[in-house]
Amino acid sequence: MFQISEVLRKVPFFQTLGKDGIDFIVERLKFKPFEGNELICKAGDPGDKMYIIINGEVKVVVTSEDGDENLIAKLGTGDYFGEMALLTGEPRSASVITTEPSEMFILNQADFDVVIERFPSITLSMGKIMSQRLRDTLKKAAKKGPSNITTVKGSLSDKRLVDVLKFCDNNSLNGKVTVKSGSDTGEFHYEKGELKLVKLRDLPEDKALDTMLNWTEGEFVIEPRPIQMDDIQSSKKKAKEKERKVIVIVNNSMIVQKLLQRAFDSMGYEVYAVETASKALNLIKSLTPHLVISDTKLPDVSGSEFLGQLRQGSSVPVVMLTDQSNRAQFEGESQGQNQVHFTNSQEIGEVVKVVERVLG
Repeated sequence: MFQISEVLRKVPFFQTLGKDGIDFIVERLKFKPFEGNELICKAGDPGDKMYIIINGEVKVVVTSEDGDENLIAKLGTGDYFGEMALLTGEPRSASVITTEPSEMFILNQADFDVVIERFPSITLSMGKIMSQRLRDTLKKAAKKGPSNITTVKGSLSDKRLVDVLKFCDNNSLNGKVTVKSGSDTGEFHYEKGELKLVKLRDLPEDKALDTMLNWTEGEFVIEPRPIQMDDIQSSKKKAKEKERKVIVIVNNSMIVQKLLQRAFDSMGYEVYAVETASKALNLIKSLTPHLVISDTKLPDVSGSEFLGQLRQGSSVPVVMLTDQSNRAQFEGESQGQNQVHFTNSQEIGEVVKVVERVLG
């Protein structure tokens, strides 16, 4: 089965991210289908997108001065390309063309920049990834499996200590950060992202913190500690305590279904997905869900027609998956209908935001 998170973990500069970081990226992926023999990008194009192949196949080619097409590689389901361009910003060095109908996820440069801002560990490893030697080292480390604990190293001249500590907080670090500047060495100890102890010589913690935050030269090392069993049990207990609300997803795309299911399952909702309006109406009668998420175009009826049929027997809140190009149209078609909400885009993060607002 295709696993988006597993593909992302193969990308060298995403390897320092935990589950929250990978999920944050997944929410920003955009789905796009391609026809067979379709040019995805050509040599010389701006390097502003990364592609993950959901299914299908592409060929990577370089065209010589006399027009001959030289095959560099063929990539299929679970492969990715264009990731280095996000780091370097350099134009494409080769063209990529589909050899059969294919579906892909795309990560745009603007979304990648948001990811970097949220998870600075990516930028901390950029310089290393530019080196082929270190790229090979990362590949070997990845083969050691999940038991391998990755440390993050960097220079205070490249990354402020306050940003490093913010990264530890955002990623719920279990472990410590060691900071060296000149002959001084300090430590920050974390438990589940909470700063528990600051050590620098025999200074009080507040003085030690102020002193180290002013360091502009030196090095730091983030050393994660494996998560403990009691952390897992605590997380499971909290999930069980959360009220389980039922969501029905109506969408013809299996990929969109899986993405939405994955997002809402992880938030503690009970999620069901079907591809047609007729199946959805039968399911809603038997389940009485708290909310329905529907595409605007279904195989058997339009989104507006589905809403009309649904309202004949149910007042359940509905979130329509719209974007800036069609939201106004469906708002107009849905006038007079109660409990209908619209998204500004079909990105997972936007859908989650609307659903959370509706369900309170």
